Amino acid sequence: MKSETMLATEKMLDVVKTLLDEVQPESLFVKILEVAKEVLHADAAVLDIAGETPLHLSNPEQVAISISAVKQAKSEKRAVVWNQLDDDSADLSKSIVQNQLTSIMVSPFRTPDSEAGYLYLQRAAREEPFTEDDSGLFDAFVNVCEKFAFAVYDRLRDKESLDVLKNVVRKDGIVYSSEKMVELIAIADKLAHLPLPVIIRGETGTGKEVIAKYIHKHSPRADKPFIAVNCGAIPEQLMESLLFGHAKGSFTGAIDNRKGFFEEADGGTIFLDEIGELPLNMQVKLLRVLQEKHITRVGDNREIPVNVRVISATHVDLEEAVKAKRFREDLYFRIQVMPVVLPPLRERGQDVVLLAEEFLTRYGAEYGRGKFHLSRSAEKALLSYHWPGNVRELENRIQKALIQAVHGVVQPKDLGLDDVQAMAKESPRTLKEAREAVERELISRTLKDAGANLTLASTILGVDRKVLREIMERIGLKKEDFK
Repeated sequence: MKSETMLATEKMLDVVKTLLDEVQPESLFVKILEVAKEVLHADAAVLDIAGETPLHLSNPEQVAISISAVKQAKSEKRAVVWNQLDDDSADLSKSIVQNQLTSIMVSPFRTPDSEAGYLYLQRAAREEPFTEDDSGLFDAFVNVCEKFAFAVYDRLRDKESLDVLKNVVRKDGIVYSSEKMVELIAIADKLAHLPLPVIIRGETGTGKEVIAKYIHKHSPRADKPFIAVNCGAIPEQLMESLLFGHAKGSFTGAIDNRKGFFEEADGGTIFLDEIGELPLNMQVKLLRVLQEKHITRVGDNREIPVNVRVISATHVDLEEAVKAKRFREDLYFRIQVMPVVLPPLRERGQDVVLLAEEFLTRYGAEYGRGKFHLSRSAEKALLSYHWPGNVRELENRIQKALIQAVHGVVQPKDLGLDDVQAMAKESPRTLKEAREAVERELISRTLKDAGANLTLASTILGVDRKVLREIMERIGLKKEDFK
C-alpha cells in the first residue's frame, strides 16, 4: 500500500512532465501555479515574480498573503510551513487566525531575471494542515520548476539569437525573413504615419487584414477603433444600412436609430475587404463619403461628419474591372493612392517554414497538444508545395496536422503533403512558376551538398557566383538556411 506522500510524489511527477512542453515563461508560470495548488491540495496559491517584467499570479484572484511568512521563507532560502498552533511568530499566528487558515507554506522562487520571487500556498480552516513531508515535496517541486524557468529563458534567448543569424523578424504577430516581406513591412511602416487611403492587393489568403491591422496599430489612430468589413459577404439590400447606419422607422424592422460601421470607426480605421465586390450604387455613395467626409444614415437627412481612415483590400484586378465598367474609375483613383502588394506564400521562400512553426506553437498550446516540431521531410514538403490557398491554407493544414501527428513530430502525411512531389508537378500554373520550382529544388539540394559554400555550389551548377546569388534572391533562398 503506497503512502499518501508517495502517491502525491507520483502524481506530481506526472503533472510536471506537462511543464516540459511550455515554451513561454508566462504560460509556464500559470501551469506551475495550477500544479502546485492541485498536487499539494491548497485552497489558494500565489506566484510572484519580480524583475524587469514583474508578474503576479493568484488563484483565486484575491488572496490575502502573510508578508511575514514571505520574508521568513526568503531569509531561510527554503520552503517553510507555518501552522495555526505554531508559536514561533506572533505575526504569523495572527495572520493565520485572521484569514481563517489552517496553515501556510511559502518558498522563494528564482528566475534568470530575479531572485526575489516566491510561491505561496495556504489551506483554509478545518482542512488538514501542511506537514513537513509536504514541505519537502514542495521544496523539491520548486527546485525543478526553477530549472524549467531557466531553461525556458535560455531557449528564448537561443531562439532570438538564431533569428538574428537567419535575419528572422517578428513584429506584432507577423514573422518573415524573405526580402519581399522586408520591403512590404518597410512600406507599411511609412504609410502608417501618413493620412492616406491605402489599398492592399494580393491573392486570397495572403493576410491582407493582418497587414491592415499592422498599419492601424502603428498609426496615430492606434488607440481608436479598427472596424473590418467584408464587402463581399454583405447582402446588397443591407449594405447601405450597415455601412452608414439608419434612422428609426426608415424601413420595416428599424425600431431604433443605429450607427453604421463608418460612425463606429470614427477617429480610427475602417478596413473594407474585397472592395472589388462592392455594387456600383454603393461605390457612388462610398466615393461621396471619401470626398466630403460625412455620412447620411438611411431614412435621415442629417449629414454626420466622420473622421475615418480607409484601408481597402482586394484580390480582384481593379484595372480590368474599371475597363469592364464594374468598378468606378473615380473611386479607383481615390483608393489607389498607395497600393501595398502582398506576395503569395509560394514566393516567400523560407517564410513558409517560419509561419508553420508559429502556427504549431500557437495551436499546440490552444489545443493542449504541447510542443511539436516539423520533421526535415515535412519542411521540404512545405517548401515544395505551391500553396494556392496561401497562408490561410498553411494555417488550416497545421491545425489538421496537430490532430494527427504523434510523438511531437509533424510528418508530411500529417500535413496532407505525403505525395507532395506529384502535387508540386501539377501545381505550377505558368512556365515562370515551373522554372522557379525547379531552380529552388536544384539550388537547395546543391547548397546542402556544398555546405552553403556559394563558390562550390556555383561551380557544381556551372554558373557564375554572382548569377547564383541573383537567382537565390529572386526565388527567396538564403545560404544561411543550409549551414
